[in-house]
Amino acid sequence: MKVPSLLAASAAALLTGCGASTTIVTQWEATADRGPPCVRMLVVGVTPNASVRRVFEDEMVKVALARGVAGTPSHSLIPEDGAVVDARLADAVRRAGVDCVLTTRVVLVARRLEATPPPAAGGPPSGFYGWYGGAWGPAYAYPPQVVAHDSVYAEVRLFRVRPDELAWAATTETFAPTDVRKESAAFAQLVFRQLAERKLI
Repeated sequence: MKVPSLLAASAAALLTGCGASTTIVTQWEATADRGPPCVRMLVVGVTPNASVRRVFEDEMVKVALARGVAGTPSHSLIPEDGAVVDARLADAVRRAGVDCVLTTRVVLVARRLEATPPPAAGGPPSGFYGWYGGAWGPAYAYPPQVVAHDSVYAEVRLFRVRPDELAWAATTETFAPTDVRKESAAFAQLVFRQLAERKLI
């Protein structure tokens, strides 16, 4: 079974900004017979950062278990970091005894700049005539405040083991993530809700 290749993303780049939220941007579902719902799942986080991978996979497994799916984090069977050969993946799938594999990888980190215009001038003098006279005096510049936020785009795929085929895929956007564990939990809730609605779990 082939897991999608990694587009490397620094964990530090993911931990900026404030007030994250995750949404589904696009999704796809196989139109052929989907077979029975997935009840045993191997969760694979594709990232070069070992600590992020472990936190992410563990949070996904927690939500899977809450949904009645026996999830196994890939780091419990493949503790080494980085990409592994297909034979190593196949061995992990066999040892886990799963019927599906859920993979996630970051595909893009996009930085957005938000500019806040200067506030309206206020304060005395409050009358028109007082203001008019002062308006001919020196002007004061109020520079806009510029704040940078990151949007993290991830690719999520659900593969069936037998036969080895793609059952569902989605692209997600997480706006301004700040905490790996917190955002992983929210991300997992969104993904598993989509899978449940489609009776894939």
